[in-house]
Amino acid sequence: MKRLKLCGGLLLSLMCAVALSMLVGCVVESRPPPGPPVVAAGYDYYYYPNEEVYFYPATSVYFWLGGGGWHSGRRPPAGIVLHDRVSVNLNTRRPYEHHQDVRTRYPAHQAAPRPEEPGEHGPR
Repeated sequence: MKRLKLCGGLLLSLMCAVALSMLVGCVVESRPPPGPPVVAAGYDYYYYPNEEVYFYPATSVYFWLGGGGWHSGRRPPAGIVLHDRVSVNLNTRRPYEHHQDVRTRYPAHQAAPRPEEPGEHGPR
C-alpha cells in the first residue's frame, strides 16, 4: 500500500510538471517574424571605361566587346591595353547584360588634345 501511495505521488508530481511545462511553452511572442536573410548580392567586377572591358577577379576572367559580340577569356586580346579601372557590382554573371547602364555611368575618358606642332596650323 505504501508503495502504491509513493507511485501515485510520483505520478501526480510528474503530471503536474508536464502540465506546467506545457503552459510555459504556450507563451506568445509579439515580435514580427524575421525577414529574409541579408545576403551580399551581386558580383564585383573591375570595369575599364576606355576599353569597355570587364574583369571578374574571383575567376580571373575578362569580358570584352569585339567582332560583333562579347567574348571572355583569361586575357584580353593583345591590342587592348587596360588603364583606369572602376569597381562595379552587378547582379549577373554576364556583366555585358548591363553594359549600357555601366557605360552611361562611367563614360570613357576623352583623349587629351595633342599640342600643336609649330607650323601645323599656327602662324609661320
